[in-house]
Amino acid sequence: MYDKTLDTFKAVVDSGSFTKASERLFISHTAIIKQMNALESHLGVKLFKRSNQGVVLTAAGQCLYTKTEEIMRFSKKAIQEIQEIHIASPQTIRVGASLFYPCHLFMDLWESISDERPQYRLKIVPIENDEQRFSGLDKYYDFLVGPYNSEIGGASYPFIPVGRYHFCIAMPRKHPLSKKKRLSFSDLSGYRLMIMKRGTSEINDRIRTKLEDNYPNITLIDIPPHYSIHTFNRCIESNSTLLSLECWKEVHPGLVTIPLTEDYSLPYGILTSKKPTADLTEFIAYLQDYVQYPNKKL
Repeated sequence: MYDKTLDTFKAVVDSGSFTKASERLFISHTAIIKQMNALESHLGVKLFKRSNQGVVLTAAGQCLYTKTEEIMRFSKKAIQEIQEIHIASPQTIRVGASLFYPCHLFMDLWESISDERPQYRLKIVPIENDEQRFSGLDKYYDFLVGPYNSEIGGASYPFIPVGRYHFCIAMPRKHPLSKKKRLSFSDLSGYRLMIMKRGTSEINDRIRTKLEDNYPNITLIDIPPHYSIHTFNRCIESNSTLLSLECWKEVHPGLVTIPLTEDYSLPYGILTSKKPTADLTEFIAYLQDYVQYPNKKL
């Protein structure tokens, strides 16, 4: 690879002295001399004739200066060709997704920024078992997208937040509340609400406490922490309401999902492998930078 010491050498020659090269490169005069001494030692030749008036190239130094410009042009061209080959052979990043861990919002985000990183191609891989989704990382997919609840299995995996999913209320299409545009907890008085049992999720526990303390006429029905299609089928069969997330509004055609006026939400984003490849590490770093600084030119 190209030796950056040659940049210093060229600066010394172009400026005519170590001192002026130091000012140009914003490094110390001593560092300049050390680099040039090391270069001469490595090549086994004297490159400069030094005097109080500055430095003059020896014949060997003049030869190196001519070759340095050739090396710099060659190096720049080689790097460009390497990058073009890399872009022409995109790296496939596998995204795990399922009905309950959808990736469409993330894919919308990626579509808007993918032109900045044409070397990556995303491939959707179905998650076969939601409850065992983490076991598929590395093996079948590089990361998965979805709501993040650290109390339910995801705390030990690297997480990059992308946004937030708001809690909603799902219910059968013929439920008395199904025509409303928005719902408050007070609207649920006199009805059944399916919600995770206490002790599973901090955010769900906060919602339960609010309901128990302020809305005693809502009948709370405990459900397991892992939502599945059976959860939504049970909602229809019992004609109940269900505490749900906006990302699940298309899960069951027999249900409608209505936004809550109360603002409760969970972060969503990507959970990645504990041992990412070099390509995945670079991809994740780019995403983190974009999420943190969305207006930055990357």
